Amino acid sequence: MSTIAPDRTPILLRQLRREHYAVGLLSLALFGLVLHYTRTLPLPRTLVVAAPLLSRMSETSGVSPEKELLERFGQFHGVEMRLILTRTPEEALELVEQGKAQIGLALGVAPANPGRADAKDASGKARLAFGPEYDRQPIYAVDWGEGYLPTGPVRPAMDELLRIAASFSQDPVLAPALPLDALHLLLPFLPEVRDAAPTGREAGYRFVWRTDVPRLDAAMRSFWKQVQADGTLVALRERTLGFLPEDPDPFEMELLRRTLALYVPPHAGEIARAAHKWSLDPMLLTAVIHQESRFDPRAVSATGVRGLMQMTGETLERLGVQDPGNAGEVIFAGARYLDMLRSYFMDLGYGREEALLLALAAFNVGQGHVEDAIELARGGKPGLPGWLAVRHALPRLADMDVAKDTHHGLCRGSEAVDFVDKVRYFAYAIKGLVQVGAQRDELSGLRLALAR
Repeated sequence: MSTIAPDRTPILLRQLRREHYAVGLLSLALFGLVLHYTRTLPLPRTLVVAAPLLSRMSETSGVSPEKELLERFGQFHGVEMRLILTRTPEEALELVEQGKAQIGLALGVAPANPGRADAKDASGKARLAFGPEYDRQPIYAVDWGEGYLPTGPVRPAMDELLRIAASFSQDPVLAPALPLDALHLLLPFLPEVRDAAPTGREAGYRFVWRTDVPRLDAAMRSFWKQVQADGTLVALRERTLGFLPEDPDPFEMELLRRTLALYVPPHAGEIARAAHKWSLDPMLLTAVIHQESRFDPRAVSATGVRGLMQMTGETLERLGVQDPGNAGEVIFAGARYLDMLRSYFMDLGYGREEALLLALAAFNVGQGHVEDAIELARGGKPGLPGWLAVRHALPRLADMDVAKDTHHGLCRGSEAVDFVDKVRYFAYAIKGLVQVGAQRDELSGLRLALAR
């Protein structure tokens, strides 16, 4: 009889393997539970958004597609969006990287590898995701005669220009440079700027967000996919920034400032009363007069129309104007005519905002031609085309092959589009100039008169 104990190693190895297998299954189950819990957690009730201090994102800006996009995202997911403004785009990105903000506007900041939309940490795990580039702006350098560092109190517009220029200029004092949209939005308030020229560089707009915030990554990817597919981005940009001109013109802004300071105050009361009577924005009505005549009652257009609001004799007669030389009577008639045109397009089914844009085009080129553009944009399909489609159709009415099949024939549709854009831009500029009028005495009278 042998006294050697049986070898239990195979049994112990089998038990160890079973234990490892059980632990593995348990770990996998726990990982699945954690993953499921993480993915099903709701978004935080407040999301912090970091953005560079640009006119498009500042708290005083009324023309920001970014702000509307964020508001739409927040409303859809039931979260509050809290904005932090930074001096530069790089600082905004740093706040997101440090976890002090969950979302950032990465202006001019692209992923290191353009082929990938994710930024990774040292472990190789993605911590940031870059959204699609939805806008691209050329960078312009500005010149104010000679470079200098402003001394004493710096006005907000100049301070903002220098802040933005710090990100896009090698020397923001001697040669400030900034994206074209920011330049346009600041130009009315910068009499120092005498010239502007493209640098050949561009800045892209995109959002960046953290991927380690539960459900944020999936929510943002889904949101951007939707707004790109349903046309939201295109329509939103037209509504908020579609009036910006292609090239900056400091001289044009100087003319506007002179008009406001020298020629508007005598008519400010009439503008305010006419705007109130016909439910128009007095800044918009002022912009229409500036675009039509620069407030010169003797102005005559290339087509022979005269006066402050450049209306034909037939239109003035239809509106009951007794004295075409009476500025107050003409301003009231022009405001009434704009209201009539707006009401007409609202009766067709347009909302108040789009109806006003169509009314401005009709004020310039005639109601019939705008009706032709609507039909051209409709293309035989049911429903009403939006202003974006109509503005694309209007220039086509200058083509005889297109116009011959319309009710009202040829017209200079491009001029109507340009007129609408100019009026919108001037209205934006006037509103801003009036708001800062308290800091510049020459506008205080206008500011008080239009505030009635």
